[in-house]
Amino acid sequence: SYSFIASSFAIVQAGAIPVFCDVTEDHTIDPAMIEGLISPRTKGIVVVHLYGVIADMGPILSIAKKHNLKVIEDCAQCFGGEYNGIKSGLIGDVGCFSFCQSKHFTTGGEGGMVVTNDEELGWECRSFRDHGYDVRKRMSMLALEEKLPYIHTRVGFNYRLTEIQSIIGINELKRFDSWNLARRLEYAAMYDNAFTGFKGIYKLPVNTAERKNSYWWYPIIIDLDVLDCKADVILRDLMAEKIPCYGIQWPEAYEENAYKNLRGFGTVQFPFKSTEYTNPETVDYSKSHCPVAHKLRFETVCLFLHPSWEKVHIERCIEGMKTVLHKHYK
Repeated sequence: SYSFIASSFAIVQAGAIPVFCDVTEDHTIDPAMIEGLISPRTKGIVVVHLYGVIADMGPILSIAKKHNLKVIEDCAQCFGGEYNGIKSGLIGDVGCFSFCQSKHFTTGGEGGMVVTNDEELGWECRSFRDHGYDVRKRMSMLALEEKLPYIHTRVGFNYRLTEIQSIIGINELKRFDSWNLARRLEYAAMYDNAFTGFKGIYKLPVNTAERKNSYWWYPIIIDLDVLDCKADVILRDLMAEKIPCYGIQWPEAYEENAYKNLRGFGTVQFPFKSTEYTNPETVDYSKSHCPVAHKLRFETVCLFLHPSWEKVHIERCIEGMKTVLHKHYK
């Protein structure tokens, strides 16, 4: 449930019904909650590596294998993360990445990428992003149109990157490990050193040898037992200190009006209210409840660590966070 709406809308746009799962305090899907949500109609598990935190993939992959399900990784906020030495996006069956303006790097404002080790699925993706064009012919569209009158083998969309976007992305990739990710890891270590064991902080983002974080943001769970306020007040006071910060991002997607009101496509609100597809009585998001995601809404403060920053900016954020926490000790 805890992700930007695009993660679940992609399921709806494919004509399927999303079922929302709770998270752990790591901000990622709780493997212990997955099996209880699986039904005979379940086709896959979407795992969101939120804030750069790699989910606990071992148990998830075991569950998927047991139930013959696909695993789709949403890596929009986790370019460069690793699980047991395997890069994010290559752990499951498919990895999806975003290159919009706010991500680890951008391809000129918007963009994205799909990766897979499944060759057949790779061809399907190439065709799907190009109006269903028969990409297996390995010919330009103009050359293929000269040879054949009909060249589209499936329904598709125009999801192609422009050449300029591609050039930007290729060059960002060249410096990602040496500059972008290296700086994020360096700045995260500064935050770790400053905040580990600090009064008022309950939990820092997961980063272990098994689950290597790529630090899109730096989410901190504050300790409400020793503070006199919740995250919204901490954020307000951080902004007053001129510290860039943000709260939790979309903890309970089922609270969106699109799901509350079952607003799908067309006059039948497909797929939510299509009687030939599903029983409308079984689609009721008012019954969804993810208590950990709900709780994190009031306890999470995110700091930034953009690679274009210098150490002085991180030091200023550390100073500001400590000042605000001191102010709110009980």
